[in-house]
Amino acid sequence: MRLIPHDYIDSTKTWEEIIGASLYSRPIFLQSEGELQYTRVAKQILGVYDNDYEMQEYLYTLTNKGVAWTLLFDNLPKLIDPKQRTEIVNILQMHQESPISLNRFMAFFAGKQLLPFMQTKYRDHFVNTLRSWLEFLEVRYPRLMSNQLQRIFLDFVKWSNHFFPKWFEESDFGLAMPRVLWYGPAKESEVYFLYFLYLFGCDVVIFEPDGHDIMAEYGIAGFPTDRLTEKADLFDFPFDKPIRVQTITSRASEHVQQHLYDNAAINYPWKYADYETRTRILNTTYDELFILSEAQLYLREGFSDEDGVVYLPVLFAKIEGVSLNQTEYVQKLQRLKSRELTYTATAFPLLQAQKSNMQFHMRDASTNGKLDVEKMMQLSIWPFKNIPLGAQRNIANTMIRLIESDYIAVAANQSRQEHEQYLFGQMLLMPTEIIRLYQQFDYSYMNPTIMIFMEEQSGQMQRQDAVLLLFASMLGFDVFIYSPGGSLSIEHFITEQLFNTYRLEKISFDEKLESLLANSNIAGNSDRKLGLKSMIQRIAKKKR
Repeated sequence: MRLIPHDYIDSTKTWEEIIGASLYSRPIFLQSEGELQYTRVAKQILGVYDNDYEMQEYLYTLTNKGVAWTLLFDNLPKLIDPKQRTEIVNILQMHQESPISLNRFMAFFAGKQLLPFMQTKYRDHFVNTLRSWLEFLEVRYPRLMSNQLQRIFLDFVKWSNHFFPKWFEESDFGLAMPRVLWYGPAKESEVYFLYFLYLFGCDVVIFEPDGHDIMAEYGIAGFPTDRLTEKADLFDFPFDKPIRVQTITSRASEHVQQHLYDNAAINYPWKYADYETRTRILNTTYDELFILSEAQLYLREGFSDEDGVVYLPVLFAKIEGVSLNQTEYVQKLQRLKSRELTYTATAFPLLQAQKSNMQFHMRDASTNGKLDVEKMMQLSIWPFKNIPLGAQRNIANTMIRLIESDYIAVAANQSRQEHEQYLFGQMLLMPTEIIRLYQQFDYSYMNPTIMIFMEEQSGQMQRQDAVLLLFASMLGFDVFIYSPGGSLSIEHFITEQLFNTYRLEKISFDEKLESLLANSNIAGNSDRKLGLKSMIQRIAKKKR
């Protein structure tokens, strides 16, 4: 069977729509005896749509909407059968000593059973594709006489024998071609394998946020390429829904209106009571922090739900220094502190260190070595027994995610197992005040806030304090850490991707929260008295 792909040129439908369709549903599909013509998606996208936050969201959505992608960059086998390795080395050595033609080259590879598909109806098409590929390599490496070729051929044989039989078992190529996605940098042999897949007729889509053209780097011309205006540093591929969301101030009004008027009817109290929460850290300007802190969660950028999980856009901010505009600075403090669901602290530690050995409790809470939500809830030391079961399960799931993550680095004197036991024990000591705030938290409406104001006599933030703040953030709390002196604190314990730092104009070491708020109240009362006096004077003048 001969395959004749036609590259799709964006027109009435986007390539994303085309790649999700079966071959016979695509714009071109002509089948005759021994030949199949069809529309194929080939695309190299250099740069990002808008910014890296939007691009992460786009890539997550693209790869999680039912298309059977092969994420090739994450799935390339590393090991090759020793016998195959020996045969390839022998063929190349023979070629070095006495050069052979491309026909004999392919014959040796087929004869030594190094090629897949030799017993299928796609045999001739695979061989013809291999010839085209070798002709390209021969231009790149004249007479195929380079030491680089051993790695290229080893990888080609290893990967083609791994993927092609697997793809063919999943679906006959007359119904669906492999849909291959590549993300990020690539080695020479990886690029040439992608090029072979393209020549064979697979859908091949490549994303390079930094704009680097991996095809052109290795001499491949003519591969369909979109060059976007915006570029970004490479980020980790979003296998999970991105944890950070970029707010777009220019869209804020439209976004709020859309939720207020379009979605109000489908939102209702405790709609998500039995959902698991996953939080997403909002990346905002300093002024946006305080606007969004007063917004219900379902009005914030990035709120969504899917498959029993509700994604909560939260604020996790460290504010260093104080503003030159002290009145505005204190007003923001006052608004945060006066919120009904705010927990305020000015001294450390926020909770005591766990002194009990958690080894046996974790064993009792596990199944086959993995923490089990239902078993955790049955522990005698489980402190959340009196809150609704949906919230208990969410706490347990969040504990497991934090324990299994690398968000908090392992201490120098701890093993990984000891580190996990430490985290488990600390999260069980969540203060009663914070548990009560969580009990009042209806996930789509107003969320609780933890506000820390670090005074000169506050003491030092401890490791267990950082665990508490991160755990609360992952449950859906907003966290504000005020550090007028600009000292390092939470940075010692958790990765900085999980919070945003805002540096104000002035560093001050002698600020006290109650003094600031008291002075603000005095000034406010004075302003009101002056305003009343002025009003009386204006009325008196009119009466004269």
